Amino acid sequence: MTERKDILQSRYYAIPRLYMTLAGLWPYHPIRNRYLHFVPTFTICSIILIPMLMYVHIAMTDLDDLFECMPTILITIIFSFKLASLMANSKKIKACLKTIEDDWLSLNTDSEEAILQRHTIHGQYLTIFYAVFMLTTGLLYIFKSIVLIMIEDTSNSSKLPVTKLPFRVEYGYRIDQYFYPIVIHCYLTVYSHVTATVAADTFYFALIQHACGMFSVVGHMLEHIGEDINENFNLKPHKINDKDYNQALNCLRKHLHVIKFAELIKSTFANIFLVSVSLNMIGGSICGIQVLMNLNDAKDIVAPLAIYIAQLTHLFFQFWQAQFLLDYSVVPYESICRANWYYTSKRCRKLLLLIMSRTILPCRITAGKVATLSIESFGVVNITLLFHSFPNFLTSLLLRINMTFFFKGSKNINVLFYDAAFFSLIVSMSE
Repeated sequence: MTERKDILQSRYYAIPRLYMTLAGLWPYHPIRNRYLHFVPTFTICSIILIPMLMYVHIAMTDLDDLFECMPTILITIIFSFKLASLMANSKKIKACLKTIEDDWLSLNTDSEEAILQRHTIHGQYLTIFYAVFMLTTGLLYIFKSIVLIMIEDTSNSSKLPVTKLPFRVEYGYRIDQYFYPIVIHCYLTVYSHVTATVAADTFYFALIQHACGMFSVVGHMLEHIGEDINENFNLKPHKINDKDYNQALNCLRKHLHVIKFAELIKSTFANIFLVSVSLNMIGGSICGIQVLMNLNDAKDIVAPLAIYIAQLTHLFFQFWQAQFLLDYSVVPYESICRANWYYTSKRCRKLLLLIMSRTILPCRITAGKVATLSIESFGVVNITLLFHSFPNFLTSLLLRINMTFFFKGSKNINVLFYDAAFFSLIVSMSE
């Protein structure tokens, strides 16, 4: 096991540390070095929006082109916002990492260290898988462009160079003259997108797994309260000699500390998830339409299908990790129920009741202050595409997205069904 004081430099946090360094988000580097990484990454990640929006302006009359460029625009907005938001929250990021170091140093027994290490290793495997998955998706997106450049004849159409690029962009009339510099720009944009999302999401995964590990440590400590019982048990011991009371007091402090850490995670990522969840749902729906419209052309399905799978996986991991926090935040309550609390003093029981009362409201990760992220809310997100077939297919196209969000009320969970038409496009070709 790596020394606790060097835990952030260990292999457990290698992936988030590497990608946050590349993106200029690692708070322990000098500010100059951070900006030397952040400014180029953010600029490359976001500047592509200008030629993308220019292409949208000229593609308004072509539904296929419009659908092909919209998902990448939404993805660019999401990843650029992630970078900007995390950079703006550098103090919170540093506070989170400092909390991780302090928590490792606060462990008293080998069993507590083993529990936290188990969760940290789980987070390590998760970050590795996610990084490989996103890198594969980015390479697949680039690979389509490379294949088209190698096998297609550029003399077939004046628009053909645009179709070979990873993104639908507009650089003016000299795209043939500067085609390869434009290709390099697009490839660098894919790299910056992957760097941004891997840096932000793997950091989020690592924080969630650490919080879950600390909740498990608190639960382990609570479960062993009252186990050293003998025939001479005293219900009213002196406070100094009340071992269980001191243990419960330590658990209460740790529990409040972990809750504060969970709230810090929530505040750091709330706005990111609000933008990410909303735009990913819209972009995923558009990708689904794009796949359906190009079922007979395999080469035109690869890119939207890769984007769709990546977006779905992206959303799933965000909701799934939030579910982990929901589940593990009630572990202290369950541990108290399993403990020999009836063999403890009255003052100790009061502390246990205080801990139990705090677990009534589990820790949550939210998208803004709107929706709670969980597997349940992920499952009830119902995306419905309604295609109205008229004599001419392009006469009418309506995309409706039905979303079910779970909100926490004061005494119960109220379900709000929000039926929103996020995207409605009607094209009339009859005239």
